[in-house]
Amino acid sequence: MRRDAGIKLFRSRDGSWVTYGDLVSTMQKVKADDCEVLLIHTNLSFGIPNRDYKRKDLMEILYDAICELGVDTLVFPTFTFSYGNREDFDVQNSKCKMGMLNEYARKRDDAVRSEDPLMSVCVIGSHKELAQVSGNKSLGEGSFFDRLHQTPRARILFFGAELAQCHTHMHYVEEKLRVPYRYDLELEGHIIDVNGDIRDDKHILYVKYRDVMPCVPPAFEKELIDQGLFLKEQLGDSAVSCFTEKAAFDKAVEWLTRDVNCFLAEPYDTKPLVKEYSYGNVTTVQ
Repeated sequence: MRRDAGIKLFRSRDGSWVTYGDLVSTMQKVKADDCEVLLIHTNLSFGIPNRDYKRKDLMEILYDAICELGVDTLVFPTFTFSYGNREDFDVQNSKCKMGMLNEYARKRDDAVRSEDPLMSVCVIGSHKELAQVSGNKSLGEGSFFDRLHQTPRARILFFGAELAQCHTHMHYVEEKLRVPYRYDLELEGHIIDVNGDIRDDKHILYVKYRDVMPCVPPAFEKELIDQGLFLKEQLGDSAVSCFTEKAAFDKAVEWLTRDVNCFLAEPYDTKPLVKEYSYGNVTTVQ
């Protein structure tokens, strides 16, 4: 649904308003509309939400702004890390841990959610096959990220989110290259499918060794920006940024090939590689 461009949505720290039109035009500036599939990481950090709108109404407006891009297929992460929290995964009812807008998208009637008990996504649009994951790896062959990598004209949008905090795609690259500071951890639980049928399941997550400290250096984002591969525009108290999946993949491979420790706070082999996983309150790959 097309909205009035002047609708005031967020009030930033300097007192100015971020409008509906601002959101649409800023996403267009970073070329979020120049793709067939758009993966969207969200963080509604543009300012204080307009109190005239109820939460659900605001989510509908923000979703409509994204739809104005005219992209064929939208994908929202709906990660739950259910088995890591010793919970079963209910495709229809397990709430995601990725923010209000992602949860709104998940609950839409036109959304199809992947049966991944750790890192599910919801897909809205014609490329429903992106939700048809196979195998038992959340980041490896057959996973959503693997399918996305094989999809032409795919982009990744950071809608108020920062690359350093939520660039999950990077973990797919790490798994692809089998970096030495991560290992396959098998997690067990049950999947409740869309028909309500329950089945036993084991899924693998590519987790870090206990004492490894991940860290995405600012220089990584800067190089992408300097080379015109990552477009970023400030908006309110935050920013909107975007790059192609290919650029994201190729640049991460380049950096990891040059220095396997490039995304760590310190070299992985400075401490013993201990396999220890903390269950409960899991919201990231770890």
